[in-house]
Order: sequence, then structure tokens, then C-alpha cells
Amino acid sequence: MLQQFRLVSIIVLLPMMIVPIYLNDLTYLYRYLTQWSIEIATISTLLTYFAAKKPDNSKLNRIALIGLEIAIFMTIGTMIAFWSSFPNIYFCCIETYWIFSLSISHIIPQLIVLTNLFLSDIKINVKDGLFGVIVIVAYLITDYLISQSPSAPDTYEFLQWGTKDAIELSGFFIIGMYVFYIVIWKINESFKNEIDIHL
Repeated sequence: MLQQFRLVSIIVLLPMMIVPIYLNDLTYLYRYLTQWSIEIATISTLLTYFAAKKPDNSKLNRIALIGLEIAIFMTIGTMIAFWSSFPNIYFCCIETYWIFSLSISHIIPQLIVLTNLFLSDIKINVKDGLFGVIVIVAYLITDYLISQSPSAPDTYEFLQWGTKDAIELSGFFIIGMYVFYIVIWKINESFKNEIDIHL
């Protein structure tokens, strides 16, 4: 049943990853943090699907676990950041199509990743949140390098590189994402321990 869910999830996530790139351009592949989280959620779901088929392959299972941990870190952080700030700023000024698309991209990947975690026997590690930090830093560096091109538009209006505010906002965001990751870890630990007690 869980493997069927993962297979359906892959079928759902692949268009979410490909369509924005097709409708816009290849820069969507690396410009937006949400796009990164969708791509990582897709890769993570693929990894957990194949790892479940080969439970004796410790290396594949370890890579799949790290992929899931990064996906949790990324998707939950972007979801909370989006819903706590963006609707008030953008939903008044964009078309219904974009409201629908943005809503879907900040709900579906997160639900898929969390369902994959809670319905499985997987336990994530607090310290592995550092892998998520590494990916976020890689994104921020990528966005900074893009912004150095004179022809490149700002990815986010509130992230003006070269200012103290941008560095502080990035640091606050990373810390916040780690806090959300720890919350998910705690919920998962309590949930799995409760199951173990009843078994």
C-alpha cells in the first residue's frame, strides 16, 4: 500500500517539477526555493520507493533517508514561509491560475513527504537537519550568483543581495527551518514510539 502511494506520488510530483520549467524556462530549475523543494521531494520519493524494494541495500537506504530528511527540511520550511507571508502580499494582485498553482505547490509536496514519513517505519535524525542546511546554503549561493548578472531580475523582492538585511533574513530563515524540522522529528518520534508500545 505504501509503495503504491509512493508510485502515485511520483506521478503527481513529476508534472509539478516539469510543467513550470516548460511554461517558463530552464531558470525555474534553480531560481526558486519552492522549485528546489519540489525537485528534492520528487527525488526523495523515488529513492524511498526503490530503497523499499531493496531493504538489504544499506547504502541505498541511507541515501534514501538523507533524501527524505532534506525533503522534510525543505518542503516544510517553504510551506510555512509561504503561507505565513506570501498570500497577503501576492494573492490580491495575481490571476486565479497563479493562486491555484502556488497553493498546490505549497501543499501537495509537503503532504506527500509527511505521509511518506508517518506511514512508514522511518525515523529521521535531528543532526541530519544539517544536510538540509547545506542545501539551503547552496540555494542561497546560487541565487546570489544569479543576482550578480546585470540582466537577471530579482528572484524575491525582499531578498536584496549585498545588504545586511538579506544576510539576517537568510540566517533567520535557516534557523526557522531547522526548528520546524525538529518539530517534525519530535512528532514522528512520539508517533513511532506509541506504535512500538502498542505492538
